[in-house]
Amino acid sequence: MRHRYCPPLFALASLICLPAAGSAGQALPPNLLLDDTFDDNRQGWRTGRTDNGTFSLEGGSYRLLNQQAVSLTYQALPLNTAADYALEATVQQRGAGRGGLYWAAADEDNGNVFALENDGRSVVIGRWQKGKWEELHPAAALPGAAGAAHTLRVLVHNGAASYFVDGQEVWTQPAARTFGTGVGPYASRATELRLDRLRAWHVARIRLAPDVPLTLERTALGAAINEPRTRETSPRVSPDGRQLYFARDVQSGQPGQNLDIFVAQRQPDGRYAETRSLGFPLNNEGNNAVESITPDGNTALLMNLYQPDGHPRPERGASLARRRPDGQWGVPEPVRFRALPPAAQRADYFLAAGGTTMLLALDAPSHPQKCDLLVSHLTPRGDWTEPKPLGPTINTPGDDYAPFLAPDGKTLYFASGGHPGFGGDDIFVSTRLDETWTKWSEPLNLGPGINTLQDDGYFSVTAAGDYAFLVGSNEQGDYDLFRVTLPPALRPKATVLLRGRAVDARSGQPLPVAADIKVELLPKNTPAGQATAASAGKFQLTLPGGASYTLRASAPGYLPLTQELDLTASTQYGEISRDLPLTPLSAGQRMALNNLFFQQSKADILPTSRPELDRLVQVLKDNPELKIRLEGHTDNQGDPKLNVKLSEERVQHVQQYLVAQGIAAGRLQTIGYGGAKPVAPNDNEYNRRKNRRVELVVLE
Repeated sequence: MRHRYCPPLFALASLICLPAAGSAGQALPPNLLLDDTFDDNRQGWRTGRTDNGTFSLEGGSYRLLNQQAVSLTYQALPLNTAADYALEATVQQRGAGRGGLYWAAADEDNGNVFALENDGRSVVIGRWQKGKWEELHPAAALPGAAGAAHTLRVLVHNGAASYFVDGQEVWTQPAARTFGTGVGPYASRATELRLDRLRAWHVARIRLAPDVPLTLERTALGAAINEPRTRETSPRVSPDGRQLYFARDVQSGQPGQNLDIFVAQRQPDGRYAETRSLGFPLNNEGNNAVESITPDGNTALLMNLYQPDGHPRPERGASLARRRPDGQWGVPEPVRFRALPPAAQRADYFLAAGGTTMLLALDAPSHPQKCDLLVSHLTPRGDWTEPKPLGPTINTPGDDYAPFLAPDGKTLYFASGGHPGFGGDDIFVSTRLDETWTKWSEPLNLGPGINTLQDDGYFSVTAAGDYAFLVGSNEQGDYDLFRVTLPPALRPKATVLLRGRAVDARSGQPLPVAADIKVELLPKNTPAGQATAASAGKFQLTLPGGASYTLRASAPGYLPLTQELDLTASTQYGEISRDLPLTPLSAGQRMALNNLFFQQSKADILPTSRPELDRLVQVLKDNPELKIRLEGHTDNQGDPKLNVKLSEERVQHVQQYLVAQGIAAGRLQTIGYGGAKPVAPNDNEYNRRKNRRVELVVLE
């Protein structure tokens, strides 16, 4: 589904065997693939008029009114015809013609027929082969009143087809012909056919996600999102679920397409409305779509490339747009990859919540009909590494695309036509197993409540994991947006939504300048998230639970701030609010350097201190007039004189590191106080740890 896409009402039953009524020794295959009661047209059955007849859906029935010749329609089910399978239809036929089940069909000229005729008083079995009719079994009389409903079942076992009417076997065909997997209603001559139920069983090859309820259903979003006869695609929900970004074809009904970006707001009742176009420069004459939105809502990864004046560039690629301080979007800038396939015609991109990993779906010139999923990482220079494949567990000989990495950084949802599914392209879920990005759990199908006979894709999940959005086909065959309530089995791992403000430590008011917020995963200080606190000092991040982090905030004219964030006990979705007070760079201001570590009872700086020291170097370089004093402190254990000496040596080692990085020694003073200035009682190890510290004091 390349920004292409339908929904059916499937029910799946695993490992159940049901006896065929009235036929001892006959059993249905274990997996119920399809159960359509025609309460709606999720399967996308044909409606409207043809030269011969009329197709309609009404009152929980699918009706076919035929006038002459033959009328039929069918859906290509994802039947596993290599094993046993069964098909069943409850039908009512009126008129002199015949009507019933068209099955194992490849097209309108090649398929089998199991039908009623003469007001349902008899049954006929035959087939169309290369457009020629062949009656396989003479018409047999049926008991019951004229026009009565009957249940027709075909059971294919070891290549033989057994035919049942109302549970009674009427004929067995030793070697049945399977032209294809198409199944649907059939009518010939003057007849009225009513189809009340259609079911299919087989031996499923689908790897289904466990514990998915059979009642799971998806719901089309309202008219504010899905316009009639118009294509909507690429739903991207903000982590807090408050905004839904999507693309709409604003050239509907005309040759070609022109996608523009829209955003809708969640209403108190859960609906999405107040839809508006994002306007220029994000929308231009080209195709525009949001591929992903950062947790703070201030950076959008966009499909395609933009010129500096906002108009489209002809090359393929991705762009990043950032909000300006006034809340408006700036002109998108290109994402720079160190290498990309030179002539890839199709591409999807997704920026992970941490901001340093990007997933791509690209095709190569040698495989124009095949996309694979790849990963790229942000480099210290600001460009992105050459994308590398996610590996054979994810990528198939078919089309694999539309990646969405949940905020937990491990749960991957994607669309694929290569993994076993329910027809068309389906949505799958897999879990990343290590840091190589090439080892993944076996992809699992999200099940028949989400996947259909048609193409389904472009999954998007809230940080809470309670709702997901996707693209599928409506009853008219147009692509619409759908929402589904996710059961626990399909949700990503626990995520915490961190909201806060960067504030002035003296006034408590939001900073007058933008602050950069970065989060690192302990103990290795690997990047885990980033945000910009711009408008009113607000920022927002999503972080996987079950881990500890370091928060770092920096802003021009302020001392950087470092705080610990312990989420090891977070096993469910939650939201945390935290203000980050930054100290102005003015004389007398004091700040503890919390992440400096020394060898036990020695002045040697441990390598884990380097990130904190490098941040201090950057502050001093950004503020060339700044002069500071480094003050060393210890606890009160041991000889007081030795403690003073140790504290002096430690801050001198810090000074030496700063000078080695190009900071003038004249800007740096040092002093050691030993244990003379505790900030906590020295009555236990926890408090003594607080007293062992290095503080920075602004001199001028």
